[in-house]
Amino acid sequence: MSSIAVFLILGGATAFAAKKIGTSQLKASAVTTGKIKKEAVTTSKLKNDAATGAKVKESTLGQVPSALNATNATTATNAGNANTVNGRSVTKIFAKLAPGSAQTVATFGAYSINVTCSGAGNPEITLAIGSTDGDYEAFGNGIAVGAFFNRAQGPTTSIDLDGGNVRGITTFSAAQSGGFNATGTIGYDDTNTFNEENVCAVYGQVIS
Repeated sequence: MSSIAVFLILGGATAFAAKKIGTSQLKASAVTTGKIKKEAVTTSKLKNDAATGAKVKESTLGQVPSALNATNATTATNAGNANTVNGRSVTKIFAKLAPGSAQTVATFGAYSINVTCSGAGNPEITLAIGSTDGDYEAFGNGIAVGAFFNRAQGPTTSIDLDGGNVRGITTFSAAQSGGFNATGTIGYDDTNTFNEENVCAVYGQVIS
């Protein structure tokens, strides 16, 4: 009888142990013993929806380090300071000249805009070219003389942009045979007119 009791006790313990070692324990042991099949972790074995946004709480995700460079892309960072648009450059013009002085206020291509403030305080403005293949013209409105028009081409080296006016505004176009071209607008004042300062003032821009 004692032998039968021992047999029953041992048999029950074995059955109990087998029952306690469930699926989770077996999987854990498989991890520690390197029994996981390689194909079980390949991309092809993952369900498509396991990596979709619908299954991931996006608010918990950090930013990918390289994405910082995309966020601050060079072209976007410099867009606010860009001085060219579609290959065109903008040259700003602003100058105040004392009577009896002269200054080149802009250069673009082979052209330059030169200003002289006469001893009497009147601006004299010319569009000059350092080449013989230019074609340029200007139209303006002024207070002293009225509207004026200038055009030149070929070997002419400069045209007048003020037309003898002491105050006014001029628009002009210029081009060279190689394809370079520019347009511009210039405003100008004689002395004691611009902010009542004793200067000849010139201001505007050129797009080339």
